[in-house]
Amino acid sequence: MVACRTATRPPNAEPLAPLTSSTPDEAAQQLALRRSEFRGERSLVRVRLPNITTRGQLQVDSAGRMLMTVYAPLINTTAARLYVDRDQVIFLNDVQSTAWQGRPSDLAGSLAAFGNSELPMLLLGLPATGVNDMTYGAAGLQSVRLGDVAVSFQPAVYPPKIVAIDRGAQHVEIEHLESFVDPEAVQAPAIPRDYRCCVLPQV
Repeated sequence: MVACRTATRPPNAEPLAPLTSSTPDEAAQQLALRRSEFRGERSLVRVRLPNITTRGQLQVDSAGRMLMTVYAPLINTTAARLYVDRDQVIFLNDVQSTAWQGRPSDLAGSLAAFGNSELPMLLLGLPATGVNDMTYGAAGLQSVRLGDVAVSFQPAVYPPKIVAIDRGAQHVEIEHLESFVDPEAVQAPAIPRDYRCCVLPQV
């Protein structure tokens, strides 16, 4: 079973406003305010994983729940969906009809970095809470260290353009093509009954 790709940009979507800062300190203050007032966001993205580059969408709600959908190249269907809600992860492989549920710490390979609960906000260019190892440019986040995960922003602007996630030899890039405010709550994807269970994603 392969899920159909659907249009994601609602009419009259509210775009994200860039910062008005001119120094790193001002950028840090403005981003902290954006984080405290965060209502939810959806972004059309280009995802670069090992051996594949394709389009997708990233949605994060005000509670920090994240759903990343990756589309099959050249085909108008979804290839995979990754849902993260703090201590719960659901991964659906819509090409091979497999499903996996587990803890974020169980993720492996290039997806292991997504086990950190602060990563969804960082992917949107918003600062992590309780993390001191963050550097800023005059217009946005520049780099963040989350344990063994390094997140960098190319360039250091908000809204972000390219967010690179590195963990050891694993490298993932999320390129934002279009972002807008979306206050809709992120729902956990339903697992189709015919999907084969408990197949840990290998990406």
